[in-house]
Amino acid sequence: MSEPDTIYLSHELGTDLSSRARAASIRVRVLKSIDSGQTIITIDLSGIRSLSESFADELFAVLAKTKGDAWFREHLRLNNASNDVRYSILEAIDSRVGHGV
Repeated sequence: MSEPDTIYLSHELGTDLSSRARAASIRVRVLKSIDSGQTIITIDLSGIRSLSESFADELFAVLAKTKGDAWFREHLRLNNASNDVRYSILEAIDSRVGHGV
């Protein structure tokens, strides 16, 4: 089992996240890491002040919808999210999938 890969969103994208294109690039990176043998990807949300509905949908909800709840829970760890950021992510997943992960 390989060491978990961590993506620090605030270091890479800043503290206010928006843009489907930016979110899609992170989603593709997550999928490539899993396909290449990583078992867990940690997405560190420390320092994130806000994320747009479109960003949350494109990164988190698309993964939850296309890969399913079990895959999402098994392979992703979302660390250091504020309550507001966590709520935005859960709302996006609920809107796309119909239930929170």
